Amino acid sequence: MAPFIALFRQPTARLAQNINGIRTTALITQRLLSVKTDPTADQKAEQPKFFRQPPSVVGALDAPTVDRNGWLDRKKQKLRDITNYDKAFAAHAAERRHLVEEATKSYFADVHEMRKHGGKMYHASPKLIKAEKAGYMPDFEGTNLERKPIHTTDILKDKISLMSFVYAKYGEPHANSFIEPFLKRFGDKKDIQLVEVNVQENFLKQLLLKAFVPTIRKNLAEERKANYVLLMKDITRVRKMLDMTNQYIGYVFLVDENCKIRWVAHGNATSEEIGNMLGMTEYLNEKRTKGVKAEDKQK
Repeated sequence: MAPFIALFRQPTARLAQNINGIRTTALITQRLLSVKTDPTADQKAEQPKFFRQPPSVVGALDAPTVDRNGWLDRKKQKLRDITNYDKAFAAHAAERRHLVEEATKSYFADVHEMRKHGGKMYHASPKLIKAEKAGYMPDFEGTNLERKPIHTTDILKDKISLMSFVYAKYGEPHANSFIEPFLKRFGDKKDIQLVEVNVQENFLKQLLLKAFVPTIRKNLAEERKANYVLLMKDITRVRKMLDMTNQYIGYVFLVDENCKIRWVAHGNATSEEIGNMLGMTEYLNEKRTKGVKAEDKQK
C-alpha cells in the first residue's frame, strides 16, 4: 500500500510546483503593472534612481544598405559566406557570445529592471550627437499596415525623422509621450516625419499581431498610418547596438537625412526632453534645408 501512495503523491507534488510557478509569474506581472507609466505625471516630484549616463553614441558604424534579394538569393549568399573562413569564424564567435549572454540572463530580468527605475534609466542628453561621431540607423525590413514589404532606410532618407520602437504594451505610453508633442509641432511639415516600429520577437505574439492588424489600422490616426512598420522578427543583436536593453520600455530616436542617429530617449518624456527634442528637430531641418539649397546653387 505504501508504494502505491508514494506513486500517487509524485504527480500531486509536481502539480503543486506548477501551480506555485504560475502564481509566482502572476505576482511578478501584477507588480510590473503597478509601475506608474503616466506620461503626464510630473517626474521631477519623484525622481527615479538613475544608474547610468545616457549613451554617447548608438547605431551601426556603416551606412545601411537595403537588401532587395529574394529568399533564394539570400540562402546562396549565406553558403558563399561559409567558405569565407575569416567571416564565418567571426560570425560564429559573435553567435557564441550572444548565446552565452542569453543563457545567463534571467527570464524576468527586464521586469526586475523596470521595478528598479520605473522605466527611466537616464535623462536624454540635452545635446545632439555630432554628425561625424553619430552611428547609423540599421535597415529594418518589415511590413506596413497594408501588409506590403517595406524598408525603413527608404523612409528615412532625405528627411528628419522621429523613429519610435515599441516591443510591448507597457512601452506604448512611453513612445506616445514623445510622439504627441512631436506631431503637434511638425505634423504638417513634409520634410519632418514620424516613423513608428512595432516589434514582436515572440512567435505566438507575432500571430496575434497579424490577427489585430485590421484593428490597428482602424484605430490609428490617419497621419500615423503611412510610416507605421510591423517588424515580426528577433532583433536582439540590433537592440544592443541601439541601447534598447529592456523590451518593456518605449524608445525614440532622432534621425537625420543621412540615416544618422543624432539623439536618443526612452521612457516617459520629461518637459525638458520634449523641449530639447522639438528644438533639435527644428535645428536639423534648418541645416538640411540649407544643405539642399547649397547643392542646388552648385548645380
